[in-house]
Order: sequence, then structure tokens, then C-alpha cells
Amino acid sequence: MSRKVATISKEFSGLVKEMFTKADNFGISFPMDLDVNMKATLLGSVFLIDFMYYELLKSPTT
Repeated sequence: MSRKVATISKEFSGLVKEMFTKADNFGISFPMDLDVNMKATLLGSVFLIDFMYYELLKSPTT
């Protein structure tokens, strides 16, 4: 059985920032009473998603 615990989304940070910087904005939504270990796991997941998907797509291939 699976249930939705939180939502992780990539937020639009503005046209200029999107075009001229490599910075990304992510949002995390979760219940306030969620266990602190689960919150830490979600935060780590955001870094992993950013690195594995968005950063590897931006890096030039050699």
C-alpha cells in the first residue's frame, strides 16, 4: 500500500534567472506533524533529484 506523504516540485524562478543562471528553486510541501526523519529524507531527496536530473542535464559532455 502506498500513500502520498509530500510533494516535491521545481518552481519557476523567473525568466531572467532561468535563462542566465544555473540556479533552481524547489518546493517541498508536507504536513507539519510529519516525523523529523521523514522531513530530513525529503530534503535529501530534493538534493538528489536536483543533482541526478537537473545538474547532469546542464553539464557539458566531454
